[in-house]
Order: sequence, then C-alpha cells, then structure tokens
Amino acid sequence: MKHKFLTSTAVAALVGFGTAAAAEITISGSARLGTVTTEGAAAIVSDSVYSMTAVDQSFINAVDSDILYGIAATGATTTMLSFSTIAANQLLPTAAEMANITSLRERVLEISTSGSTAAIRSDAVVDLKSIDGVLARTNATFTKAVAKKKDTTVGKNRVRISFAGSGTTDSGLTYGFSARADHSNTSNGGTQYISGAFGKISMGDLNGGDEQMVGNLSGVGSSGAGSHQEFGYQSSSHNIGYSVSMAGVSFAATTDLVRGADEDLTGSNSAMGVKWSGDMGGTTVGVALGSSKIGTSTEKSVSASVAMGGLSVKAVSHTNDNGPVTAAVIASSSIIVGTKHVGAVDQVDNLDTDTTGLSISYAMDAMSVTAYTRTESTSGVADKDYSGVGMTYNLGGATIKAGFVDANDISVMDFGINFSF
Repeated sequence: MKHKFLTSTAVAALVGFGTAAAAEITISGSARLGTVTTEGAAAIVSDSVYSMTAVDQSFINAVDSDILYGIAATGATTTMLSFSTIAANQLLPTAAEMANITSLRERVLEISTSGSTAAIRSDAVVDLKSIDGVLARTNATFTKAVAKKKDTTVGKNRVRISFAGSGTTDSGLTYGFSARADHSNTSNGGTQYISGAFGKISMGDLNGGDEQMVGNLSGVGSSGAGSHQEFGYQSSSHNIGYSVSMAGVSFAATTDLVRGADEDLTGSNSAMGVKWSGDMGGTTVGVALGSSKIGTSTEKSVSASVAMGGLSVKAVSHTNDNGPVTAAVIASSSIIVGTKHVGAVDQVDNLDTDTTGLSISYAMDAMSVTAYTRTESTSGVADKDYSGVGMTYNLGGATIKAGFVDANDISVMDFGINFSF
C-alpha cells in the first residue's frame, strides 16, 4: 500500500497560484519477522601444505649454494649454512626444509646490515626481498582450525520505510528519487534520476548495467535464506548510469565515479547490458546479455526467461575471468662474488570462475512455490553447489514465507511472515 502527499499541482490550485508542474511523494513500508535455522558443521583440523614452483625452488637453491657476497674465495664453491635447502625437483617442501629457508633468510638479513662492503649489503637487501616473496607464496595452502559448530536458530526481523518522489517539468522531463530508512535509523539505498525522450540518467546506489539487465534467480524464504540465488556481479557498487527502452529492447550502462580521495580506482570500471522481452503467443520471453570490466577483470553474463500462466522459468550463466595470466620470471643463479640474484616471480593463472543457475516458480491463486539451483566452478577448486525450495501464501497485506536451502552441504531453514503497508 502506498500513501501519497498532495501534488504540487493540487497545492497551487488550492492557494490560487494557477498551474504548475505535477509532482508527488509517496511513502510505503515493509516489515518481516521470522527465524533462520542453520545446520552446524564438523570441526576442521588445522593443516599446512607447503608448495613451491620450480622457479622459486631454483632461486632459493641458488642463494644457498652459490658463492655469495664475497664469503668464499673466487672460484670456490660453498654454502651459506652447509645444508641442501630444497631437495632437487621437490615442489612440496617438508616442514624441516621450510625451517631451512627461514634460517637462510636470517643469514641474508644479517649480511644486508653488516656486509663487508656497501655493494654486498645492497645485493643482500635485494635477495632478502626476493626470499620474503618466496615465503609469502610458498605457504599456499593453509587450513585454519575451526571448532565444531552447533545448529543455530536466530530471529530475523526488520522494518523498512521507503520514500519515492516523482515530478514532471513544464518541458516534459520526468525526475524523481527513491530512498529508504531501516529500523536502525540509518538511511540508505538512495537514487535520483531524470528522464526524457533521450533515456534515463540515474545516480546513487545502483546495480551495474549488466546486473540490471541479466538479473538473478528467484529466491526463497522470509529473509532470503542466505541469498544464494544471487550472482556476485563485480559492478554492484556503481553510482551513475544511463538506460533506455524502446520496442521491447532495453539497454543500461553504468560506471563508478570516485566519491572520496581515499578511493583509488584503477583500470577500467564499466558495465553494460541489453535485454529483449516480448510476447510470443501468450508466452513472455526474455533474453539478456551483460558485460563488465573492473580493473583487469572481465565478467560476462547471460540470462533467458520464459513466463506463461503461473509458471516462470529463468536460467543465468556468469563467467569472471579474474584478470589476465601473469607470466613467471626465471631466477638468475650466476656464481659471481658480490652479485645479487634476480628474484623469482610465480606465474599467476587467475583462473576463470563459471557460475550457472536455474530457477522455477509457479503461482496458484494465493500460493506460489519456487525452486532454484546454482553451481560455482573454478579450475583446481571443488565446485560449490547451492539449491533451495520454498513456498509463499498471501494473506492479503501479509505473506507467509518458508524456504529450505542446501548451501554447499550446509542446511538452512528460513520461515517467517512478511508485511507490506
């Protein structure tokens, strides 16, 4: 239900000022109360699996085994600590070998401050930075200990008041705003716009142009049961956009203007989407494409939807390339007294993440049922699977909502009543 204030036209008529451009402000609200029960999880034992690339292995062995910093006579061969730091071709170092690398670092640190010449100290400083880089990359897989989690049930309640204003200028331009206040007395979610034959320009808290057109799946539960039906659009924080619709085709483009000196946005920062929707013999069909580029990461998305009678079906596919591959840099291992080594840099693959999903909803009078499934796939990482099923029953102004979600093998139950006024 929406409540309207007097329009500016009506006010002008009442006070005898003649005509004016029409404008109005509406207030609406929503609230919910319910519970969410989340299944516990077994304890996780801590573990560290050390891994090292051949590039880093070559560098560490070179620092340990070569004649360094004038320690040995020219032409002689020595080791800094008289141990083999990493066994040949062993890309999974043991804990003892990792301790050796740490000891090697301490020796190079000592030379960087007390070496016999300024050149030797300078070379050791460079090697020290390279060793730290190797150590930072080597402990690549670390499992943190997590205590056993019990089943939990929490209350979920919220009140939200929404404000919307719209008006029309004498020349026919439409303008407006939307804002909301939650029960925490914090106002957020505000947007403003102006539109005309040229399209619509919006500013504020916007979704990216790709998300506006492609969208998400249908969710379940009173409070969303974790909102796992949503896709992680990287453009979700954009604050200025343009959109236009004509003949069943809609287009949106957005970006994020820097709003503070502490925000350092580099590279590209844009998103766009296009959608076609039309009626085909009583069936509404929609197809949408989206794309965004934030920094060096490019994201592509596509969706297709069909609705007829009380049945609605939507499929979404989403790919994030996570940036280009960074090539490896090979370490130098020249045996030259007083000459630093060149630090090794690993190749970074920035593997793609592919997410696909499908949702189905069916409405029958006051009742509707919804089901969805969504899978995230990244090379070298176990797939994450999410699925949910739920129902709603409209009481007229109040709606009973219940949902059950399997969130990657963790069960979530969400039940409550939602109100609108």
